Amino acid sequence: MNFSGIKKANWIVATVLLATSGMLATSCSKENNASTENTDEYDGTNLVLTVKGINENQTLNEEVKQSSVNTKSTKMSVKSYADVDVVSSIDNNVPFNGTSEVISQKNNGSGQVANANTNLRAATLNAGVTYRLYLLSADGTQVVSSQQFTTGSTGTTIGVTPGATYKWVALSYNNAEAIPTIATGSTSILLPENKDVLYTSGNVTIPSAPGADVSLPITFQHAFSRLAIELNSMGVFGNMNSGTVSVSGLALKTATIDVATGALTPSASTYTPAINWNSFTNIDAAYNDAKIAYVYTAGTSTLSNVEVSVSDLAVTHSDGVDRTFGSASPIKISYSITPTLGNSHRLLANIVESALTATGLSQTGTTVKWSRSNLYYAAGTRNPYRFFAENKQRSDANSYFAYGALTPAKFTATPGDPCAAVYPAGLWKQPKSSDYFSVTNGEGLLSGLLTSVGTLIGARDETPNSSIGVATATGNYAQYTSTAGGNNAAFNDASNNIRFYYNGQLAQVSVLPNDFLNLDLTAVANLLGASYGSQATFWASDAPGNLLGLVELGTYGYLATTEQQALLGIPTGTKFVRAKRTGELLSKVSLLGLDVLSSTLKNVRCVRAI
Repeated sequence: MNFSGIKKANWIVATVLLATSGMLATSCSKENNASTENTDEYDGTNLVLTVKGINENQTLNEEVKQSSVNTKSTKMSVKSYADVDVVSSIDNNVPFNGTSEVISQKNNGSGQVANANTNLRAATLNAGVTYRLYLLSADGTQVVSSQQFTTGSTGTTIGVTPGATYKWVALSYNNAEAIPTIATGSTSILLPENKDVLYTSGNVTIPSAPGADVSLPITFQHAFSRLAIELNSMGVFGNMNSGTVSVSGLALKTATIDVATGALTPSASTYTPAINWNSFTNIDAAYNDAKIAYVYTAGTSTLSNVEVSVSDLAVTHSDGVDRTFGSASPIKISYSITPTLGNSHRLLANIVESALTATGLSQTGTTVKWSRSNLYYAAGTRNPYRFFAENKQRSDANSYFAYGALTPAKFTATPGDPCAAVYPAGLWKQPKSSDYFSVTNGEGLLSGLLTSVGTLIGARDETPNSSIGVATATGNYAQYTSTAGGNNAAFNDASNNIRFYYNGQLAQVSVLPNDFLNLDLTAVANLLGASYGSQATFWASDAPGNLLGLVELGTYGYLATTEQQALLGIPTGTKFVRAKRTGELLSKVSLLGLDVLSSTLKNVRCVRAI
């Protein structure tokens, strides 16, 4: 494997005038175990080294670009386990801490180009990392010198000979380990196993005039293929506290590198690194919801049986509820990856909240998978779109959305889908009107919304597969049977059933109450009026239009209430769930000169998009 970069030199020349004899003697300075040459000394001519970082741009050839596992991203794969789902994917989106500047080609003061890297976004190289700078003859056949440095230290200069052209090579293991020296005729190094080998090279011509400093910015390249295994719990909305992790199927290789050319010769044998919970570190030190472990290989054969096993994963939901996933049986995620030298590949395992599959079908005859609780928005946080940890009746202002709004208590001019923003983006969506056939009787369309519990009606149009909850410890609700997801040990009964609590809705207004999002639960409940405790209402994602039976601009929704039959005006029979799709008019109002869609404020319940 050959790496191209910038070329440098490190001849240290010393001219000593012996006053007593008038004789001129030459001498050379030598680093321990480093090859050097005798040269004339020209005081003040130096290479000034600056480590810019690691190039994280992916260099993909056409064959690699066409490979699904090596492109920037791949389609999400969802697999269900006993108590959680996992969305897995393979991509090149390995996180890194970037430098503050874009690395570009620059000229030094003498007009000589010392860095050939162009428009690169570089990752920061931590302080305390060792690297060795080798200086060779311009044709790379003679080793002039080598010297080891440490990032973050001072004195990173090398004396050189004016007018000379050199090839330079920088090598590091991205840690504090010492880097071996080389000698003319022996420029190969056996690299250690499972290290982030960094390499770059180039050439540099020193100005003929003595005393000129030549700047040498160094941007390293990954020599091996880097595999990043990421565990992410943002899809269960909390931090990971502990767990048991193992990884199998990693048949990795080290290599011998020819320092002069950058060519890699992979070893014939393989090794398997030991990876456990302690191998993972936080991607962002402030959060425990995304952890990553790295392995490195010089092999390029497909690793078709990589398996990440996770058990007893303890997570604390942002609402303060503790859950453990993978206790009954391990969560095993499989990958197949073809490593590419110099590239980084991410094996991502998103731990996500599992869904509840309704017994009823959509209007098109497909199954509908519902979230276990309503959506809410936590403004100013890293992961703002969340499902409540506990499914219960509540009047939380952050869970009431206008039609098409991406944030609560705001009208919008351009309808969007807040469910699609739940991490990982695209896994969930707002239901369409057709999806509500799975939790309604599928007949009719209400254009006027009911306003009270126990409305006396003639026909018993009970919603199939439904039951009621009246005055329970967690509130009033409509519940539906499910065919999958209802026996999850990580959740309680309220979340193990498709249960829609009667949180009500805020009547349509042109201007929302001042400071609505800061109101406490009681104040919001008062604004909701009689609908709180008597109605479960949700939006549908259908685009506004002229709905059946409605003129002007309208859209769909869902309404569930508890009803009772009457005979000659006298209540009779048991109470039941009456759930219908609704049609609702939208109004255009002007806010700050922008026309927006005014609507009621309802809860949002999400369904699976894939």
